[in-house]
Amino acid sequence: MLTKLLYKINDSVNGGAISKHYAEIRNHFKNNENNSLSKLKELLIHASENAAFYSGKGNEINNYPVINKTSIRADFDSFQAQNYAEKKLLTMTTSGSTGTPFTVNQDLNKKARNHADSLYFGELAGYELGNKLFYLKIWAKQKMSRSLMYKVQNMVPVDVLDLNEEKVENLVKQMEQSKQKISILGYVSALEHFIRYSEKKNNKQIKADIASVITMSEGLSSETRTQLEHVFGCPVVSRYSNLENGIIAQQESNSDLFLVNTASYLVEIFHPDKDELLPDGELGRIVVTDLYNFAMPLIRYDTGDFGIRIQKGTKIFLKSVEGRKLDLLYDTGGQMVSSYIMYKNMWQYTEIEQYQLIQTHLKSYEFKINCPSGFKKEEQLVSEFKTYLGQDADFKVVYVDEIPLLDSGKRRKTVNLYYK
Repeated sequence: MLTKLLYKINDSVNGGAISKHYAEIRNHFKNNENNSLSKLKELLIHASENAAFYSGKGNEINNYPVINKTSIRADFDSFQAQNYAEKKLLTMTTSGSTGTPFTVNQDLNKKARNHADSLYFGELAGYELGNKLFYLKIWAKQKMSRSLMYKVQNMVPVDVLDLNEEKVENLVKQMEQSKQKISILGYVSALEHFIRYSEKKNNKQIKADIASVITMSEGLSSETRTQLEHVFGCPVVSRYSNLENGIIAQQESNSDLFLVNTASYLVEIFHPDKDELLPDGELGRIVVTDLYNFAMPLIRYDTGDFGIRIQKGTKIFLKSVEGRKLDLLYDTGGQMVSSYIMYKNMWQYTEIEQYQLIQTHLKSYEFKINCPSGFKKEEQLVSEFKTYLGQDADFKVVYVDEIPLLDSGKRRKTVNLYYK
């Protein structure tokens, strides 16, 4: 197939870098060949000697502070490795959930590593190089115009910003008429359109050769996962990744746990409010050290997300991956509550098309609901959430025609305006 041929040519031209990285990642997970510790030491020495921000920190990870987008923006040049200044670099820019641009430079070896990570973790989910890939995310207009390039890559770019019922129906027709194996990668909120399509078609299953579905950027509840598996007729897994690093963790097809990509990253969990390392099993900030970006070392980088880390044998997992602190909720007693209460409850309200729970004060909550057919279970809904958030909670239900997407193309299901 053309896609496989182009991959082999590209990899060969670049000295087989992707293939070498892929073999290393595979051996790491399949044969327990773990060189992550030596790679970490190499990274720390490199950063200490070549990036001003890390100057003199040495080869011990505990000497390095936790950093985040704000600290990097404030002193961007000091994070650049001076011995990579004259080399060809890639600039990765993300708008982020808040719409504030954030830029990271990557070297070509890091690019090859990310490509290899994508191949390996894609295969874990059922993807094979050459599958027709339906990619649902927010697309820049100039990128959407590169139709020839996407045809060569065997990709169908789908912009989630203008996704509606008619476009979903057309996508289903494309999938069902395709004679190739199909893989799907996209936001959960975009894939939920297919659930609603199926429900309106008497729970119709899409009759296509779909090999894999990978969700990204938003939380995937077990209920939504089950619904998507019915609609697409294949395993569905959630991927935890970001533009500035790459694939950090991904669910296994038979588990709700996220397998951490320990071949390429060190993942630590820190206290929600202070730079204190937490033991396994406690909810805290997900802090990542990228072992392969030598152009701009990101050491102990606070991703802005929350999770719980556990270990099983030689493998590290994230038991949960949740959104930024601004997306986490507190009960009326001031205790942090997992945003997954949304998913635990909302699966049963199939008549609701979109929803969002906003905490406006310690004991005040606003529930936005988009329900075109009318909603008759408001009392039940409020009662259920009071069991999680407190019987003295003040709930206000607001009916809307649309819950807008963020600039990133994602839709927040929980918002904390109180932000303790």
